[in-house]
Amino acid sequence: MKKTILVLAFAMLTVFGAFAQDNGKTYLEPTQELRIGYAGALKSGSTNVLGGLDFGINILEMGVRPYETGRISLGVEFNYNYFNTADGYYFASAAHKTAVVPSIFKHIKSANASVMYFGLPLNFAQTIGDKLEFSIGATAKFNLNADTFVRYKNDTDDYCTMSVEGIRTRRFSFDAHIAFTYDGLGVYASYSPMSVFEPGFGPSFGYFTVGAIFRMDAIDK
Repeated sequence: MKKTILVLAFAMLTVFGAFAQDNGKTYLEPTQELRIGYAGALKSGSTNVLGGLDFGINILEMGVRPYETGRISLGVEFNYNYFNTADGYYFASAAHKTAVVPSIFKHIKSANASVMYFGLPLNFAQTIGDKLEFSIGATAKFNLNADTFVRYKNDTDDYCTMSVEGIRTRRFSFDAHIAFTYDGLGVYASYSPMSVFEPGFGPSFGYFTVGAIFRMDAIDK
């Protein structure tokens, strides 16, 4: 699937180049999209990993409009996710590895793992009427190392924090996604089936996201 997305991205660049002399059909613009929502962990019952935050911003988008109401685009985006643990569990991390384990502390206030990635989203969008738009696509992701964090109460009832950086993630992954917007505001959903962590370096789970999406180009009109 990753190779397919990259091949399609290369094809998109070829198509973009073919239309480059027609300014009415091509565009290159920064920061076209902002997303904020919920990231839900899959296999949460067996991993004790729960959902958290999904935040993404499209840094750059270039595309071609093969006809008046349709566009094909290739973007560059930055995304941040974090995942919580079930009550009574936390991420125990060392040597670039982590595991979700039962608490050894008096009380855990919060425990999570955060992951960031840069992505290449390839999308097809169709405008219906003047303001309604439907889009579908896939993203090839380059995942950065994860960080884990726990805030807990010790035996003397003092709150302490512990954070570890550099947990090994699956370096390359992908998602499939859809979005509906009306006049630049709407909803999105995505599905990332591959495990967040490299096998042997953390709990095995994929995730889905749902949330609100804001199209800056439509808002500016």
